[in-house]
Amino acid sequence: MAALASSTVVRPADHGVRRAGVWCLAGGLLGVVQAAALLAWPHQVSESMFRYPMTTGWFITAQLSFAAQHMMLLAGVIALLRITAVNSSRTARVAVTAAAIGVALLTVLELVAIVAYDEAEHSSRANLLNDAYSVPVLLIGVGLVVAGFVAVRRRSMWIGATWLPWLLLALGVYVFVPLSWAITASFAAGRLGIGGWMVLFATLGYGLIRLDPAATSARHD
Repeated sequence: MAALASSTVVRPADHGVRRAGVWCLAGGLLGVVQAAALLAWPHQVSESMFRYPMTTGWFITAQLSFAAQHMMLLAGVIALLRITAVNSSRTARVAVTAAAIGVALLTVLELVAIVAYDEAEHSSRANLLNDAYSVPVLLIGVGLVVAGFVAVRRRSMWIGATWLPWLLLALGVYVFVPLSWAITASFAAGRLGIGGWMVLFATLGYGLIRLDPAATSARHD
């Protein structure tokens, strides 16, 4: 009976994947806090400014925090490549790599956007930056949708978190419905949409923490 009981206990993910899961969980929760903070932030400048609703100093601080937060999410996305169900499929590997590149580009863009601190919302430079954001976001969306489809077909391999493949698919689909609509609808809708996306990323981090070492391709750091 003791042997049977021990065989049913879910072991934590291997150390590398678990650490990445902790970072991703923390990054997702931080993203929710950031979205809520922007919604509650006093309107210190006109809506016609790219840095709305913040003063220059707070805008730069916010952009730096966004970049740091994206790096935390990136750890979770990269960790997916250590999972056997992903690593053993060329399609899934390429898709997750594309999503990781998307998160990395998004990180860089958050830093580049600082140069537009004094631009009008619809200036040529601001429009260029706003358009540029669509590239990494689409990479993340398409990459996670494709990886999600592959993962769902192999969900029995995700030992300890067999629901995680459905979450990957949801993370990708969310980019197209409702995130894309929310970002273009209004400032408030955009923050709510991003906050919801971050909840899904936080859940991804939790799932990585829960994965059994048997689901990963490498059981060492």
